[in-house]
Amino acid sequence: MRSILFPIRWMYQGITGARNWAYDRGVLKQQVVASKVISIGNLTVGGTGKTPVTLAIVDYMKKKKYSCAVISRGYKREEKGVLEVDVSPGAGQKFGDEPALIKHTHPEIPVVVGERRVLAAQFVLEKQSVDFLICDDAFQHRALHRDLNILLFDVTEPVKNYRVMPVGLARETMLPALRRSDIIILTKTNLVSAEELDERRRWLKEKTDKPLIEAEWVFKGFRSHSGELRETLKDSGLLVSGVAKPETIERLLEGKVKTVKHRKFGDHHRYTDLEVENILDESSATQARWILTTGKDAMKLSAFNRLKDRLWVIELGLELKGDVKALYEAIDGLVRTRN
Repeated sequence: MRSILFPIRWMYQGITGARNWAYDRGVLKQQVVASKVISIGNLTVGGTGKTPVTLAIVDYMKKKKYSCAVISRGYKREEKGVLEVDVSPGAGQKFGDEPALIKHTHPEIPVVVGERRVLAAQFVLEKQSVDFLICDDAFQHRALHRDLNILLFDVTEPVKNYRVMPVGLARETMLPALRRSDIIILTKTNLVSAEELDERRRWLKEKTDKPLIEAEWVFKGFRSHSGELRETLKDSGLLVSGVAKPETIERLLEGKVKTVKHRKFGDHHRYTDLEVENILDESSATQARWILTTGKDAMKLSAFNRLKDRLWVIELGLELKGDVKALYEAIDGLVRTRN
């Protein structure tokens, strides 16, 4: 198998390397738009926490009274083209899980999906002027010029997975990507031991001197469909998730609620009526009073009326540590250059 994978890896690495070389030297042109652009992305496929970081940056924008919009590809959405996201039932399936979650969390800001980020950016700016366009999962999508590149590393991801696909999970070679980044954020830092975190810090600091921030996932409580927030749930629950790394959800829930079972679906799973019936049957069989799920899964599961009264959404936040000042100064500096 290795004899097959390694030639594919070198071919893929060559293609991505040539493309990045062309952008770095101006052979391929980047489109500049009338707004400052912040890109948030990662090297490996799968969940690294891009959306929580996006939400944290939107929170900072609102605190500073900067106007912003979010653009995203809208991975695995049902409808194609450039679309403005709304909060209607079924928004997760129509626009994609992450854009729907961002819009649900911040309904007052524009959120637009589009396979081509340039078109999505232009769509926003034709309607209104904003200080910032925040691009969720756009590190490798280089056609749109960006003013700040934020690169995420999931510390629960083994180092070996940072080899280029298909040998590892990396979308491109690490060192050129580190040079292209402005800020590096380690995510899920409270889900590994102190020794593992120190090892990952050293691993990165040997390769780059870019500002390093650490992001802990913080459990904030359970939110019902009606908006009620509870720190704990007394009765047991059936956990249902369709995320890249379901084990991280299990760890965050330790001591918060008794889960009788975890029904795991594939990342970005689209739930069917039959699956919802099976979930309800299983909750009855296991005597689980509640159905527990993640924020992005709730964007789809809440569309099923028979789940609403039993559904509790796991509310998560971020606590940023380390060189956080460098991030905020970089954002504030972009506002000054715009003015």
